[in-house]
Amino acid sequence: MLKQYLFSFFLLTFFIFFGCKSNQNLENIEINITNNKHPINTEIINLHSDFKPITGQIIYVPVYSNIYHSNQQRSHNLGVTVTFHNIDLDNSVIIKSVKYYNNQGDLIDNYLASPVSLKPLASTNFYIEDNDTRGGVGANFLIEWVADKKVAQPIAESVMVSTASTQGISFISQGRIVKEF
Repeated sequence: MLKQYLFSFFLLTFFIFFGCKSNQNLENIEINITNNKHPINTEIINLHSDFKPITGQIIYVPVYSNIYHSNQQRSHNLGVTVTFHNIDLDNSVIIKSVKYYNNQGDLIDNYLASPVSLKPLASTNFYIEDNDTRGGVGANFLIEWVADKKVAQPIAESVMVSTASTQGISFISQGRIVKEF
């Protein structure tokens, strides 16, 4: 019985000293998110001056870079992912602009340097770091898309996430059409 206790003690000691590693490596991992000026899963295109879209929309997507709590005396920062889904089975859509506005309605960033094409059933996204609070509580994105054929209406939504301290918060907002072409 003494041998079992000694074996258990040595096994526990071994795991404590050699099995537990610092989280230092985890802190240095970077999420591979493509440069905002050329989003993932897209192809940069040139729209000719004679391009006539058949359909298109401007979609308003609410986002929250931080939220208030404790009677608005404290705020909680959030990371934001805005995702644009082309749900058409056969046709690409063209994303003409993706603009980020703060809660005063001022333009913060234009996420596209030129229009991009998004293949059928593909998605792309735009990310705001949780320490970037320029948008504030009432920030938004305006996404303008067009197509040269009739297509299924794309979906735009945002996911806000925070995993600060021991608390996890996440919620979504769906885009709303504010203009149709």
